[in-house]
Amino acid sequence: MRKLGLMCALLAGSVWAAEVPQRNLVNFEAVASREVSNDLATATLFVELSDANPARMAEKVNLALSGALKALKQYPAVQSAGTTYATYPVYGNKNNKQEGWRSRGELQLTSKDFSALSQLIGDLQASSGLQLAGVRYSVSDAAKSKVEESLIEEGIAAFKRRAALIQRSMSAKDWKLVNMNINTGFRPEARVMMMRSAPVMDAAVSAAPAPIESGESHVQVNVNGSIQLGD
Repeated sequence: MRKLGLMCALLAGSVWAAEVPQRNLVNFEAVASREVSNDLATATLFVELSDANPARMAEKVNLALSGALKALKQYPAVQSAGTTYATYPVYGNKNNKQEGWRSRGELQLTSKDFSALSQLIGDLQASSGLQLAGVRYSVSDAAKSKVEESLIEEGIAAFKRRAALIQRSMSAKDWKLVNMNINTGFRPEARVMMMRSAPVMDAAVSAAPAPIESGESHVQVNVNGSIQLGD
């Protein structure tokens, strides 16, 4: 019984000690960031048709998409990110009765070779009847991971410098780390290139490469945590 009572007392003392707040704690954060050139472009092309016969309309859309995928094989530097297809009824403005069907098919293309992607977009607009909805730019996973690793080192170094500054400013003997959190953030370029197709008289004009300008994205690492200052 005495041994059991002693164990309970020790456990109670441990719980009490854990609940006692630590002294001289300081919470702060450090940030490391960098502007990184976008090395990946994602283009969205689409075909949109209307018809009273949904089956006939679907066949036309599928032919356009399959033709684009066939042309894509001539550009090994460009990859397909998938296709989507949607059909919905069209109603009249006056009588609100269904007058037909409308369908939209989309094809997404990604590439690090901006020149090849630009040329393919022009070719598809000329040969497959697809229109360009827009091009979105981003940093590839491999490039982003490499930059984040470098920024993590910079962020931790900045955290240590700030900890030393706090120690000196508070005339503390030393400091020790209590906890640390590292968060990475990525903000892609907000600008998205949009292009509206216009009627052209010459197929060579429609096949002209689409202008692509990648820009930059913002990569950031936040290092936050707590230190304890020595008396």
